[in-house]
Amino acid sequence: MTDSTEFPELKNTELNSSLPLSGECVTFTGTLASMVHREAAALVETHGGRSVQSVSGAVTMLVVGEEGWPLEEDGEASQKLKLTTQLVADGAEIRVVSESDWLHLIGLNERRDEIQRSYTPAMLSRLLNVPVGIIRRWDRIGLIKPVRRISRLPYFDYREVASAQRLANLLNEGVRAETLERSLVELSMTLTGTDRSLAQLTLLVQDEKIVLRDAHGVLNPRTGQRLLDFGVEPQLSLHVEHDSNQPAGDADADEGSDADEPTAEQAYDEGPIAISIVEARLKLDDRSMQEWTADEWFNEGCRLSEEGAFESAVNAFRNCLSLLATSSGGASGEPIQAVEDVGVYPDPADVHFHLADALYRAGKTEAAIERYHCAIESAPDFIEAWTQLGCLQTECEQWAAAEEALSTAIKIHDSNPDALLHYAQLLDQMQRGDEAIGYWEKYLRYDSRGPWADHARGRLDEAAKATPLLTD
Repeated sequence: MTDSTEFPELKNTELNSSLPLSGECVTFTGTLASMVHREAAALVETHGGRSVQSVSGAVTMLVVGEEGWPLEEDGEASQKLKLTTQLVADGAEIRVVSESDWLHLIGLNERRDEIQRSYTPAMLSRLLNVPVGIIRRWDRIGLIKPVRRISRLPYFDYREVASAQRLANLLNEGVRAETLERSLVELSMTLTGTDRSLAQLTLLVQDEKIVLRDAHGVLNPRTGQRLLDFGVEPQLSLHVEHDSNQPAGDADADEGSDADEPTAEQAYDEGPIAISIVEARLKLDDRSMQEWTADEWFNEGCRLSEEGAFESAVNAFRNCLSLLATSSGGASGEPIQAVEDVGVYPDPADVHFHLADALYRAGKTEAAIERYHCAIESAPDFIEAWTQLGCLQTECEQWAAAEEALSTAIKIHDSNPDALLHYAQLLDQMQRGDEAIGYWEKYLRYDSRGPWADHARGRLDEAAKATPLLTD
């Protein structure tokens, strides 16, 4: 089976013809990222093709949606894709193309660019209805990887995050990991890019039992928690342990039982990377808290925040900062330096940022504002801290301070959609709608999807209707 990359005519089609799908019989599989299936079907008809709901010998093109993978609710590859694979094996001429290539073919390059655009955590949270804290956790454990960072602000590939969300949802709904792995391997014969999703699946499955060893020791990549090292020679590797009586990735198994967990010595005998996550965690818990390191406290704070234990998270982050102050000169009155300056880990600016978030979620807005100030003092170009600070000050009706914070974030990175959005909102709240229009326009240049993009377009329409027509 071939994929769309083997059809260069799809990518180089001259769009001189008004009917680029003339003679094509098209069907869709998977969730489309750019539109709903009903709209896509109408576009097929508009561009000269015929849209059908099912796969048959008459179909000439199968378009694969890019909102995650074409996986059914039971984790199996979509029936349309399976049937297409079989028909092609039997000699049918059906082209399998990605949603992006199909959009290019019919001249909707703006829609294609929207799919391929990179997004901030806040944008992804709105688009995918995923809490922004989960996006940050996925980044921290390596489930998703930023395509770039600008002044600490990460940008992610939308399709990679949508893939992680789809896999996570299916696992949470009880789909077996083996089923998903088999489906992804099956998809790899037709579609490119499944290798990364297989790696994501590895991190998602039984993530409490995934152990990563690096130059700094042993890490649980789900929680970010550093664990006790059992004296194994450091090297970078990944090991996934499975209970001897449980199939790998069985989402329905009892994860609370540790009766069959190997001892540290038994795990060591299995290989240089096979250690017991439960044993390591118990060893960590048995240690006096005075022995915990700053990064252990930081990752504990992140874990507690993710579980909604915000008061406990606040204490963990404060303990982390105390240790950082002692080790980096802060105890003597000198400011704690940022990680890129002296190699301090974790980065004090990040700790203040997470502490501010935990304080806010614990209902302590004024304390959160002060901690965002601390993050900025440690890292003056911390865009997300400036933006969050402005949002909280807006909430407290501290209008002048909020405007200063958000305008500073825009000065640091003038194409940051999050700061542009909140600044436009602020100007509207301050009854400065005429000024806000320019920022709504700028916001739409970088984020044209989702409810706030719709709101921005509505504001621009209102402004256009309110503008009096010029007469001679």
